[in-house]
Amino acid sequence: MKKKFLSVILSAAMLAGTLAGCGSASSGTAGSDATAGGSGAASGEKTKLKALFIAHPLTEDVTKMKWLQEMEDKAGVDVEWEVIRADWDTVKSTRFASGDIPDLVFNGTTDSDYTQYNGLFADLTQYINATDTPNIQAMFDEEPDTKILATTPEGQIYGLPKFQGKWPATNTVMFINKTWLDNLGLKVPTTYTEFENVLEQFKEKDANGNGDPNDEIPLDYNAYGGNDAFFNSAYSLTNLIGSLGIQTTDWGTDAYFAEDGKIRNYAVDERYKLFMKYIADLYSKGLIDENALTNDYSAFQSLSRGDESGNAVVGCVFGWEETDKFGNKLSSQYVPVPALDYDIDCAKGTYDTRWRNDYTGLNMSGNRVCISSKCKNIPAAMKFLDQFYDSTNSVQVLFGGITDKCVEKTGDNSFKVCDPLDSTVDAGTWKWTNAFADNGPMYIRRDTQIDMAPDMDNALKERETYADVLAKASESDTYPQMFMKYSADDLNTLAVTQANITSIIDNQWSLWMTGEQDIDSTWDAYVKSVQDAGLDTVLQIRQKAFDQYLQTMKTASAGSSASGSASTAASN
Repeated sequence: MKKKFLSVILSAAMLAGTLAGCGSASSGTAGSDATAGGSGAASGEKTKLKALFIAHPLTEDVTKMKWLQEMEDKAGVDVEWEVIRADWDTVKSTRFASGDIPDLVFNGTTDSDYTQYNGLFADLTQYINATDTPNIQAMFDEEPDTKILATTPEGQIYGLPKFQGKWPATNTVMFINKTWLDNLGLKVPTTYTEFENVLEQFKEKDANGNGDPNDEIPLDYNAYGGNDAFFNSAYSLTNLIGSLGIQTTDWGTDAYFAEDGKIRNYAVDERYKLFMKYIADLYSKGLIDENALTNDYSAFQSLSRGDESGNAVVGCVFGWEETDKFGNKLSSQYVPVPALDYDIDCAKGTYDTRWRNDYTGLNMSGNRVCISSKCKNIPAAMKFLDQFYDSTNSVQVLFGGITDKCVEKTGDNSFKVCDPLDSTVDAGTWKWTNAFADNGPMYIRRDTQIDMAPDMDNALKERETYADVLAKASESDTYPQMFMKYSADDLNTLAVTQANITSIIDNQWSLWMTGEQDIDSTWDAYVKSVQDAGLDTVLQIRQKAFDQYLQTMKTASAGSSASGSASTAASN
């Protein structure tokens, strides 16, 4: 039967009849067989499944991805795909509330969905084992964090995670224009004081050498066009708070961090007050782009690419990788800035300088795929999903197919990411076009060798600047929010209380930075308002989840050690 493909940008009014339930007669499933292949596979017929994939806007027609068809053939399934590229958050609740979802949902759920829509999704625990799903089981055994990530507090597994262990340990590099530094006879700064002096020189002198001393922007950042992203943006000024000994981790943690095993919020910490006073000083001197308060990400990126004449206009900025941030023409002008030491008021050496650790957020994600509880052949669906976690297939899920000439297999466990077939497209865009990319389920082993595209090589090399500082992060001061598990009651409390806290914090920082309010005179009232909004309650809930995570990690580590010892003894 010819495979159907639905590429959809849905409005709520279109939802009711879009997908037939996977248990309905029209879904074409193979019946409630108990074996992985089902009676259809036994007779040589493929098991029919329906799948929904929440994709990146660039992702092409998935039925044209040969690697995906090869996986379906090997698993003995025939999948009818529906792809949604935009507005999923708008329509998800209507879809899930109707209870009428396809057999498989890729990249469409969060942990809270399994509680809110109880009974809609299948518990996959009983289907995961070394015989039927060897690749998923290998991931759980070899990377215990992934099983912790996937498991609910009640011990159930609804969504399967991903692990792509080749990404760096931080999402963010602070870049500075080395050409400007050379033009002015300056060195890459290493402290807060040196950094401010460099920015002042960028502003006061014709750093880019185009004859106009007023067109340079010393420092730029991004808050994604809104105050609420100041603490959750990868490219925010809050990256600098690590200079005061605060170990931030991943993005989206709403200023929470761990210190000596205790969960704290740095937005009410005295060190945050010092940080904001420094930022306010930079802003008052015209050293920070005032338009960054409202610029969206597109404008943020565009500014770093220079003016119409090709001159660089930004001196220092946060970004992912040099060619991505500055384009090929200007990228050679920029170099990474190391994590700065805080030295204001003779405080150098007072704080243990840190840089944000994003390893878990960059290499792991939960809920890459789940299965409907109505699916009539869950073993067949699991057999298909296990294909995504195969060592070779995982590379194709991320970068594109071997048959599609996106990837070349150079050895038993080695691969090379090929240049885009379209020379006008950069490697990052090509990946998102021809693969599920970061949105897909996968298990890229640590020992898999991948000759990356130039942009990833650059990213890894640039982050060598932060290697020593990142190595300081320990288990007791690393707060991986994605692993925290909460009860339904705690989730409800967090949903309301955290929103109130976030509103206060987010509304305040820009008032201080721009000088609309004095930090010293308003600090105590601000802290009290955050505490009155329920900060202590939130800290208690987060602490309980963190303690549980540490205990789970300890148990998992002990289990892995015991398993390894037993295997060694058996081999001897």
